[in-house]
Amino acid sequence: MYVRNLARAAVAVCAVGVVTVMVTVPASATGKASVYTNSVERGRVNYWTSTDDFRVSDTSCDGHSVYAQYQRAGAGTVRLNHSGGCGTHTDFNRSFTNGQTIKYRACVNLPAAPDICGPWKWDTTG
Repeated sequence: MYVRNLARAAVAVCAVGVVTVMVTVPASATGKASVYTNSVERGRVNYWTSTDDFRVSDTSCDGHSVYAQYQRAGAGTVRLNHSGGCGTHTDFNRSFTNGQTIKYRACVNLPAAPDICGPWKWDTTG
């Protein structure tokens, strides 16, 4: 019993250490956000800070289109639609002022139900 509790405590300490490292890592030069259902990636958005470009990809052959949403600090949410189908993508070129906070996420368009969106990914414009 003592060994099992000690093992649980060690796992908890390791998990806290991993979370701390993940939180303190600076934003990457190229970010990615995905949406999953049943552990399967359905759509993805890539963002390149150096050029402010987005790529919206349909990664699942489920018959549903995908889109990305992004929002810069103090601005409204913008939707980038992609309906090319399974295994395709659309690129969107943008030009933002450097150093702005931006968030983006991938979503699946479900006509008869609420859309499914992945978590927001935070970054800084380049």
